[in-house]
Amino acid sequence: MIMIAGPSAADTSDPIGVLILLAVLGAAAVCLGGRWAFNLRGAVDSTLARRRAALELRGQRTGDLGLADTRSLSPVFFRYVGSVIAVAGLAMLGLSLILATG
Repeated sequence: MIMIAGPSAADTSDPIGVLILLAVLGAAAVCLGGRWAFNLRGAVDSTLARRRAALELRGQRTGDLGLADTRSLSPVFFRYVGSVIAVAGLAMLGLSLILATG
């Protein structure tokens, strides 16, 4: 088995692609989380309506009409999850900014 030894290119490389991906995912998380956290343009209401319609369709297919009960997930749940997603997105944006300038 022959091995070629040489300088590693990974030592001098700049992870700009990872930083861009981190920033894009952070911006997307801030947008989605902000829509849910502040219920912009009825995002929570439309999400609950979509979920209810999907559960009703699944209930009709399986014959279990109790699936359409969506009282377990209220708009408060989606607002809480949206705020957590938005804060995590801000953290990702901050991390990518720190790594890019540091």
